[in-house]
Amino acid sequence: MPTPELEQQLNLLGRRLSKPVRLHGSSGWTVLDRPAYQALWRIVEDGPLRPTTLAALIGVDLSVVSRQVKALEDVGFVTRSPDPADARAALVRATESGLDAFEQTRLQRTEVLDEVLAAWPAEDRANLVRLLTRFNHEIEAAIANRQAAITDE
Repeated sequence: MPTPELEQQLNLLGRRLSKPVRLHGSSGWTVLDRPAYQALWRIVEDGPLRPTTLAALIGVDLSVVSRQVKALEDVGFVTRSPDPADARAALVRATESGLDAFEQTRLQRTEVLDEVLAAWPAEDRANLVRLLTRFNHEIEAAIANRQAAITDE
């Protein structure tokens, strides 16, 4: 099994995906680092969210999410409001500008993927998605098992 080659290709993919993301908002182009973009993605898809929920969804510490949310607030892509269920907590939601910027960016990224995969047969594209989905589920389970084993020690 070519595990070192797989690791090399995954590292290469990770480096390419970690490049800053350019979003076009109402005030022009904004460049976000990949973690802030991922936070915006979850807020758009699952929001409004408490910062603690967002941290759990993206698997980072609350202090990291606080910085990401602050960066998104600074460019007008999210706002905070009191949580109606608990006034001590805040909910983070995407603004219209944040939604627009996110959708425009998603469209641009999808166009790039479509361009890359245009010459691939439909079966290859379907297999790529199927295998990546399987890989992601299984790697998440393997990591959770290792973390559980460490906790049990």
